[in-house]
Amino acid sequence: MGKKRKRERQSAQPQSASKILFTLPTVRLLKDAVCVFEGTLSQNPDTLPNVPFVPFAREVTAGVKTKLDDMLQLEDWNRETPFDYNEVHILYTALRIYLIKLKLSQKEELVLPCIALCRQFSLMVESAKMR
Repeated sequence: MGKKRKRERQSAQPQSASKILFTLPTVRLLKDAVCVFEGTLSQNPDTLPNVPFVPFAREVTAGVKTKLDDMLQLEDWNRETPFDYNEVHILYTALRIYLIKLKLSQKEELVLPCIALCRQFSLMVESAKMR
């Protein structure tokens, strides 16, 4: 019976949000990925799936770019920058598209860091779906 109460207490406690620490090169990689994604949204939006959501995706993408620009210009690298679920999903999608572009352009030095970020963001997206 004691074990059951312990499990109940653990599940009743709020889960802490996922955190990722970004280095300067990582933030630059994220910014490049978001710029590629933004370009994808601008090219032939009628051919994209979920066309009604394109304006929303553009709005979220603009917010993400602003946050990444702010991170690049910060002098205080200990300051946290929160991203909501939509922003994390945009970043994850942008990274996956950027990874394809990196592989096609044979920029091998960026492929592994991009894959690592894809994995991290994948876990964050999946854990947010579970809540």
